[in-house]
Amino acid sequence: MDNPYGKILSVPGAPGFVAAGFVARLAHLMTVLGTVFLVSSVTGSYGLAGLVSAAYALTYSMVSPLLSRRVDRQRQSRVLAVTTLANAASRAGFLAAVQWGGPAWSLVLLSALSGGTMPAIGSLIRARWSHLLHGSPLLHAALAFESVVDEVILVAGPIAVAVLVTGVDPMAGLVLALVCTVAGQTALALQPGTEPPVADVGRHGRGTALTTPGLPLLMVTFIAVGTAGSVIDLGVVAFTEEHGAKAASGWVLGLLALGSAVAGLWYGARPWSSPPERRLAATLPLFTGGTLVFAVAPGVAFLFPAAVLLGLTMAPALIAGFSAVERYVPRHRLTEGMALVTTSMGIGISIGSATAGKAVDLWGPRAALGWAGCWAAAAALAGLMTARRLRRAAPAAEEREHARTG
Repeated sequence: MDNPYGKILSVPGAPGFVAAGFVARLAHLMTVLGTVFLVSSVTGSYGLAGLVSAAYALTYSMVSPLLSRRVDRQRQSRVLAVTTLANAASRAGFLAAVQWGGPAWSLVLLSALSGGTMPAIGSLIRARWSHLLHGSPLLHAALAFESVVDEVILVAGPIAVAVLVTGVDPMAGLVLALVCTVAGQTALALQPGTEPPVADVGRHGRGTALTTPGLPLLMVTFIAVGTAGSVIDLGVVAFTEEHGAKAASGWVLGLLALGSAVAGLWYGARPWSSPPERRLAATLPLFTGGTLVFAVAPGVAFLFPAAVLLGLTMAPALIAGFSAVERYVPRHRLTEGMALVTTSMGIGISIGSATAGKAVDLWGPRAALGWAGCWAAAAALAGLMTARRLRRAAPAAEEREHARTG
């Protein structure tokens, strides 16, 4: 069988923007954990550390879709030229405030500014793939490849932070994140040849991707997916600690990410005749089942096969979701649409982080893992509703595409 990943990486310009996107996204994934490590080590307060990191995550989730909408109207390179400088300045200011013992409010403010000036790099990369491969069967493989990259970064980011803060300096993780965001965003801005063309605002108006039929439901779906995944992460740590094997949690979560990456590579390498919304609706019940397996685990050893099984369902669900955005969101709002789905996952992760710890404290790790199953079931229900809504919108989307290409 032909290797679709070799083909997409042979597209002119693709290796350059893939590498730049990887570096810039790594900076984002390193920031939340790096902030917790740094602030807690300097102030001795995990409460303040959580508040500061939450400020970054919240403003990123709120502002990045707006930056993506601006990208659709002004091109990636133009917006990146501004965000790179603003993000670097706010990150440097945050490091200086920590170093010089700034008040708590200054740490929260500067962290929020860092999140609010960080674009959704993943949406920019996926928009480039969509521009270069629109209408090609290779686009499916490209979107799958990006989901695998996300999984790799999800594992590599925390590892890099942990190594740096424990082996070098508590500030080292965020210093590297600053270097990565400047290098990655600058490299991406210097590759205008692969970016999508600017949207004709006069022709299309100043609307938002949120008006796309089915997109709000898709966002709800991925808020629930993100929440379930986040609760699983914390629940696994608590479960292994309760059983005297806390060190095993890293291996369990690593297997989950590995299973997701393997499934993503397999899923993206084969053609699919069914529309993405139907694949999404079929995958999410499997995700729910995989999540509930954790809740009935009799011991730590059972978590390892459970992690592999759950991981096999995660990447296909994400790929189907982004494929649905690529198919149904109008081309002149595509970057914003991609960002909305990405930040929906981030919102879900925040909800999971906020509720999982409380569930563990009140009812124990197994109840928290059951809580994850409830969110996964909600994702499956929302996914079914999304698929039905998108199927009703399919004729209009096809008519738009025929008009665009005809």
